[in-house]
Amino acid sequence: MSDVNNIFAGPGIFIWGIEADGTEEPDAITIDLTQGGITFTTTTTYFEPATDQTGTAPVKSISTGTTGAINFETPDMDFEKVILYNPNANKIVDGTTPTKVKYQVTGLAGKELPRKRAVIKPQGITDPDRFIYIESVGIKFDMNAAFVLDNNLRLTVSAMAYPALNATPKGLLYTWGDITATA
Repeated sequence: MSDVNNIFAGPGIFIWGIEADGTEEPDAITIDLTQGGITFTTTTTYFEPATDQTGTAPVKSISTGTTGAINFETPDMDFEKVILYNPNANKIVDGTTPTKVKYQVTGLAGKELPRKRAVIKPQGITDPDRFIYIESVGIKFDMNAAFVLDNNLRLTVSAMAYPALNATPKGLLYTWGDITATA
């Protein structure tokens, strides 16, 4: 029988930069203000061979890989965080007046996104069984600034979860629950 106590709701916190034991790295980025919630989804691709006798109907499905996606919007307009995860973002401090600062984002190709372990935690929850640790996350940044009468300015955060080839087990995508549990 289902248990209604296993129905969970509420906002989440995204932290990018998590050690193997679940603690935050010294330069971890925490985004704890979101609008519309945080979603984490996975997508698996398949090779589905067919035979002449079955036409276009596949005879089986073979997994060819799985990736994940984390998406949310935040009203946290702190560009200090953006320059840490976006290799195309730069901070310029004025040479004569250090209080004058600007941030520049370039659009040239070829820069690899830094990847770190991340965690999504429900707001106000300390039970690690409710945490989702994503092993290798690169944050994709695209500006989506809306200056409108009845809403606030927000940044759109889209992150890609990659299979981690140096993890145990190899190819680990995410861990649901207490990351410190051992076999």
